Amino acid sequence: MSIKAAFIVLTLLAWSPSLVGQAINTLTAQEKAQGWLLLFDGKTLKGWHPSAPVQGRGRTGGPPPAPAPGTLAQVGSTPTPCGTAQGKAATQAGVSHWEVVDGLLLACGEPTGYLNSDQSYKNFVLSIEFRCGEEANSGVYVRSPQEAGGYEVQIWKQQPAGYNTGAIVGTGKTSRDYRFKPNEWNHFQITADGDHLVVVLNGETTLDIREAKFPEGHIRLQYQQFPIAFRNIKIRSLP
Repeated sequence: MSIKAAFIVLTLLAWSPSLVGQAINTLTAQEKAQGWLLLFDGKTLKGWHPSAPVQGRGRTGGPPPAPAPGTLAQVGSTPTPCGTAQGKAATQAGVSHWEVVDGLLLACGEPTGYLNSDQSYKNFVLSIEFRCGEEANSGVYVRSPQEAGGYEVQIWKQQPAGYNTGAIVGTGKTSRDYRFKPNEWNHFQITADGDHLVVVLNGETTLDIREAKFPEGHIRLQYQQFPIAFRNIKIRSLP
C-alpha cells in the first residue's frame, strides 16, 4: 500500500468508527472517557420528539422568524411509507413521523418536518452520520432556540440561494461545492464553541466561521424532501 493510500485509510477510520468493527449507536471506552454522550440508542426515540414546521406566530407569541434565504415550501417529499407501529402512531396535526428500523433513525410518511432533541445544548461537538439519495433535501440544525431557527447545516446539493451541502443556511456559504456520497453513509462533525462554528463533512472542513446569533438551543433533524436515515448521533460538551 502506498503512503498516500495508507493516509486515506487512516483518515476514514478516524471519522467513521463503524469501519473498524464498532457496533453502530454505541460508544467506545475511549469516547466515554473523552466525555461523549450517545443521543440515539438505535432502538427508541428516547431523548427526541417530532414537531411541525413553525407557522403563523412564534411559540412565544411573537412574530415568526424570517425564512432563510432560498427556503422552499415543504411539498413533494416522495416519502418512504411508515412500516412500524412507532412510525404509524398518531401525531398532532402537521407533525412528522419518525421510526427506528434496524438501528437507523428514519423519517417516514407525511407530512415532512423535524425531530428535536429534548435537551438544549450550548458549546459542543456533534457527530452524526446520514444516508440519502443524491436529490435529498435535509439538514441538521444546532442551537435551535424553542425549536425554531438556529443554525441549519445543509444537506442539499443545490440550494436556490447557494447554501449547499456543508453550508449554514442564511449564515455562511462554502468556498466551493462539497458533495455528500449518495446512498452511502456520510459523516458530519459540527462544532459550536462560543461564536466559533466549524462544519466537517467526511473529513473535510466545509465551513469555519464566527457567528453569535444563536448561543444555545436544541438539535433538530430535518426531513424535507426524499428519504433520509441517521445513525451514530453523539455529542461532547465543551467548556
